[in-house]
Amino acid sequence: MHRSLLLLILASVTSLAGAAPLSVTLDRRDPALPCGATVTPTLTLSGMPPKGTQSFALIFWDQQPRALSGRWLVYDLPLPAHALKATAAVSLTPAGGKAATNEAGQPGYTAICAKGRHDLYIDFYAIDVPSLNIPPGTPLQRLHALIKRHKLLETKAHLSWTVK
Repeated sequence: MHRSLLLLILASVTSLAGAAPLSVTLDRRDPALPCGATVTPTLTLSGMPPKGTQSFALIFWDQQPRALSGRWLVYDLPLPAHALKATAAVSLTPAGGKAATNEAGQPGYTAICAKGRHDLYIDFYAIDVPSLNIPPGTPLQRLHALIKRHKLLETKAHLSWTVK
């Protein structure tokens, strides 16, 4: 299958309190992106978290015209996390954090194989507690609700991607 990268946009968000921006980046040539990949994406995390940050979380989303799917969900990342390096896609403990069960029903990360255009989003969160106190493999809905309750700051990266 041939895949082509259309666009990569990096966004930073600054809190009203004036904290330095956080950012997350994904290389368009990341070996985790092709269908059948057996490793997780390598992400670079940068910037200063806002005061009160005790951990980080992220959700890697795949959006197609009529569907949105959480492909990789990582939480309880300890401070100071500066990168998530490639690890086995089924790993439930990336970078000292924990991974949830994604919406493909798989533990850890699942690469995108469906043909067509995809908008990939990475939501990176500064969290106000050191742990969300849920076990690895927790489903997306439970994790997302806890992230919303405990987030201090959110930043996003976007990648448009076509699978042929």
